[in-house]
Amino acid sequence: MAMLILEATGSEGERLAMAAADKTGIAVGWDSEFNSATFDSDLDDNEMQQQIFAALDEIDPAWRIQLQIVED
Repeated sequence: MAMLILEATGSEGERLAMAAADKTGIAVGWDSEFNSATFDSDLDDNEMQQQIFAALDEIDPAWRIQLQIVED
């Protein structure tokens, strides 16, 4: 099971994370305390990250100023 946590670093972070989840069908939860989105899937880590990042690229090519990966 893969998990990816993206922290919102801009005002559009939550919207972008939710839109990427809708586009990919990958489950996501939003944590307002930590201002982060947690994606989880049965895909492997790399495949899930590729799908989410591809969706984000299509939604907004400048998404990286709104979201960043939270390292373990």
